[in-house]
Amino acid sequence: MSQNVQPVPKSGSKTLLVVLLIVIILAIIGVTAFYLLGSGSSLIGGDLLGGGEVPQAQFVVGMNNLVLRPQDLSVAYQIAPGGDLQMSNAQLANNLGASFGKPLIQNTGRVDGWDLAMERVNPDEFAPAYIRSRVEIYQDASGAAASLGEDWFWAYQLEERAPDQFLDKSCNVGSDCVTFMYSEAKPGSGSIIERYDAALRYKNVIIWVMIKGQQGEVSEALVLDYAQMVLNKVEAVQ
Repeated sequence: MSQNVQPVPKSGSKTLLVVLLIVIILAIIGVTAFYLLGSGSSLIGGDLLGGGEVPQAQFVVGMNNLVLRPQDLSVAYQIAPGGDLQMSNAQLANNLGASFGKPLIQNTGRVDGWDLAMERVNPDEFAPAYIRSRVEIYQDASGAAASLGEDWFWAYQLEERAPDQFLDKSCNVGSDCVTFMYSEAKPGSGSIIERYDAALRYKNVIIWVMIKGQQGEVSEALVLDYAQMVLNKVEAVQ
């Protein structure tokens, strides 16, 4: 009896299949690259610049609720005197000094922002004595990214505000994330007061959070936790 013997594919057929697979993969990559270039977008800082930005109108209407507020925290805080305010372009320029603030706004396309500062109610609580957070919206993501760059971010440019130490220039909250700290001895007590800052970008929005307290009450990890809380709010803006 004759056996039903299946033909064995020739090695040339396998080679052809591999070549076809490579061609298909290259075609997909090419189409993706064409789309990105055609839309004027670029991949910087872990997200797509130029697309899917936070809408300015919706952001500005509710930006006072995007910062950290007392009700967001488990420890009791109260808003510091004068600590709940719109950080307009004029206010920011005044805060940073017109010689730096005005060019910053003009070169980054900053639109508006909100700033809120809180003080701990119970001095015996083991938590930051002071928390401040700010959200800012820019015309586009590239401008927001530039505002955290070495040319325009105040922590790099203003000598009188330079941190004692940059901790991480690629932290994992949002994009373009940077953390830094300050430390000083409290007069008359010998205790160390520390301040930790985190600044990051989400699309065309900048988030900045600062915490301050005695050594041990504050940390880089904690300021990043608070920054993540603000980021969660901003991500919900539609």
